[in-house]
Amino acid sequence: MCLVHETVNEEIKKSLELIKELEHVMNEIQSNESLFISNIQNMSLCDKQSILDKWISYVKCYNELNYIREKYKNKLLLKNVLDSDNKYKNVLLIYASTIAIRKNSVLLAGVIDKNKYLESMLNEPRVEHNINKKQYYYITQEITEISYMISLYRNKHYFDFKDNYYKVYKFEKDESEIQLLDYASYNYLNVIKLVRNHRNIVKNNMINFFGKNVFDFWFPFQKWVAISITGIDYSSRKEKYISDKDINIFKEELVPGDVLLKRNNYQLTNIGLPGFWTHTGIYIGCLEKLDKYFGDMLLGDCLCVSEYVKVIYPKVYDSLWSEDGNNGEYIIEVIAPGVVISPLDAIAKVDYFSALRPKLSKEDKLKALFTAFESLGKAYDYNFDIMTDNAIFCSELIYKSYLGSSNKKGITFDLQPKVGRLLLSPNSIIKKFDVEFNTENAELEFVVFYDGNAREGKAIRRNATDLKNTWKLSRWKMVKRRFFLDKEINYPVVKLNSVLSKLKIILDGMFY
Repeated sequence: MCLVHETVNEEIKKSLELIKELEHVMNEIQSNESLFISNIQNMSLCDKQSILDKWISYVKCYNELNYIREKYKNKLLLKNVLDSDNKYKNVLLIYASTIAIRKNSVLLAGVIDKNKYLESMLNEPRVEHNINKKQYYYITQEITEISYMISLYRNKHYFDFKDNYYKVYKFEKDESEIQLLDYASYNYLNVIKLVRNHRNIVKNNMINFFGKNVFDFWFPFQKWVAISITGIDYSSRKEKYISDKDINIFKEELVPGDVLLKRNNYQLTNIGLPGFWTHTGIYIGCLEKLDKYFGDMLLGDCLCVSEYVKVIYPKVYDSLWSEDGNNGEYIIEVIAPGVVISPLDAIAKVDYFSALRPKLSKEDKLKALFTAFESLGKAYDYNFDIMTDNAIFCSELIYKSYLGSSNKKGITFDLQPKVGRLLLSPNSIIKKFDVEFNTENAELEFVVFYDGNAREGKAIRRNATDLKNTWKLSRWKMVKRRFFLDKEINYPVVKLNSVLSKLKIILDGMFY
């Protein structure tokens, strides 16, 4: 039994150290509260990393304390192998770790509750740091967990009895044991008060519990619908308004880093997307074009851009390199499979096309491209949550690639709240261009705009003034108007309207 006692005593010392570390991390979070509640739109990559570092430290302490708690909970189930003294120490470990976890969970939720958009970031799995999916959600749900409330109450009375018992019979206790019990006893009422004083957290947790479980049920269906209707065209027209000739003309005007936007009429996915413009990507060009445009820049060991890409981003290089030396034109975009490199035609062979150029130095544009390259292969984010990093949607690629940092100037995009998330739609990129047009603060400049014309069956080249007003066009007005004007639709309008009305119920709010 001596060996067992020795192990328990070591765990008590370890638990005490972990609690002190957890308290320290929580103090750091509280002292940097202004960082946690700052405007997400103005949050730099450095600030975001600082938040993540503190979160990683918090979860590390939590995981280790929770491991100790669960370990000794299981030991208590084996009642026949525990003597009275050993049981006392087992319960102490459970009691103190639960107090520490609950107390700091309430304090953490009190900070994060002031900036709810951070929840998505904290709930994202990070396997390399042993952070599970929905980690923050499960940590904070313990605040309102009835079983733990009962457990704390029962353990409090147990220690009140045991403490008197040990005093009467003059049992000696280890210093670490005394400190751990003192911490738990002092913070027992503190936890009760914190929970009582943060009733909004309790209420929000209950709402979140319902909301998260509904979402877990709904999300697979939402994803399935999104995948199923992607690329479905309900017109009989085979050719898009923009021709190969058009593409050959404007591709010569594009430079690496340009932001490209498109729209196709009669796509089912248009129904659930906010606004006229429905998709966006970043123009790469080809290896030759990269070297030509960034020709005066040398990277690493005096490598040109294409050589640097070959070394650092081999998958990107393989996508851009052609054996026959026939350099095609490429973009990086996010579609159903995820972040991919596609031919220019994928975004240009459409009904409406536009290109905007970030007003940044070549160096900053190249850094933005490299940021986009780092996302290659990531999954498509069907939840459209810009705060998460493991999955990404099309305009999120633009936002994060051109997000400013300590070593690069970026572009500021206006994120819009929708169904509890901050979003950037392709349409809002054009809106930004419109709002800032001909001002000193303009961060995007006009390159090209091709406007699809249904009557003439082709795209007409327009100017910047024409483009900046397109974001105001209603997706519903466009659909309704073209149902009656375009001869290319072979299906009965009544039937189609019926289908669309049903799809609207499913899709409205699903995308972005």
